[in-house]
Amino acid sequence: PVDPGRTPLAAMDPPHHSTEPGLGGVVPFRFACHRCGHCCTGGEGHVWLEPGEAERLAEGLGLTPEAFERSCVRQVPDPRTGELRPALREGLPGTPGAGRCVLLEGANHCRAYAGRPAQCARFPYWDSVLSDPEAFERARATCPGIAVEPPAERRAGALRELEALYAEVDAFVERARPVCILRGSCCRFEEAGHRLYATALEADYAAARHPEAPEPEAEGRCPYHVGGRCTAREGRPLGCRTYFCDARTRSVLEEATEHFLGRLRAIERAWDYPAAYALFPDLLRTRGIGVPRAASQDPDPGPPAAHPSL
Repeated sequence: PVDPGRTPLAAMDPPHHSTEPGLGGVVPFRFACHRCGHCCTGGEGHVWLEPGEAERLAEGLGLTPEAFERSCVRQVPDPRTGELRPALREGLPGTPGAGRCVLLEGANHCRAYAGRPAQCARFPYWDSVLSDPEAFERARATCPGIAVEPPAERRAGALRELEALYAEVDAFVERARPVCILRGSCCRFEEAGHRLYATALEADYAAARHPEAPEPEAEGRCPYHVGGRCTAREGRPLGCRTYFCDARTRSVLEEATEHFLGRLRAIERAWDYPAAYALFPDLLRTRGIGVPRAASQDPDPGPPAAHPSL
């Protein structure tokens, strides 16, 4: 049953923590960088250097402009004009580092992030991504930090059906009678040795029910886990509702999780809801949950670097 004191989901707007340039795009979206490095690796394209950027990058790396030019820059014909333009080097096809930006270290660390090129800092708010549906889909396929903003009616209908499904889940779990001693260890992912995945629809539901949360208490942890307790019981995703440390009910609840996840996916298909499946804290960050207010107000957070596979 729905608590009559709660705000109806249909009346809830998505959380607006900042002015989001992506909401004005041909496909409205929100963005929060996941620091995954996907935009810096693979695919095709070039990171063009504007006048003065090579010198700034060289200074940030402690190199002379000449040394930086030799090791990190190459001249590439601009496909629009045919003129040679400076661009950052990337790994050559057929090599272990094919498509990787020369400034990328490890999986997701940009050696020159503070002084990265303007093209990198503007991603994904490029004119092409904001105006061309095909360019947007290519960017979305590369970047998990792009969250499509569904139309209000579609969003409200899907959230309403998800709320009803969660009521079924909770009733099933109650009948299974698992034991929880409220240690909160399952929410401290780095201690429990597992990670919490969820769908975009579930993240939207949680954000609608609980639009405010502090920064996570530890890297990768859910921002709703505060002081050893969950502060978002109403909005928690399926994985939280069916996970218990009780070994007696584990197999039953694992089987139920797969069943209800299939039902959840059916809701997405019925409402043509933007599908995504990722770490729950990352999805929340994309929606501005658990993000410091100063960072959420930055209209151009930028990725670690940007090697556009677009």
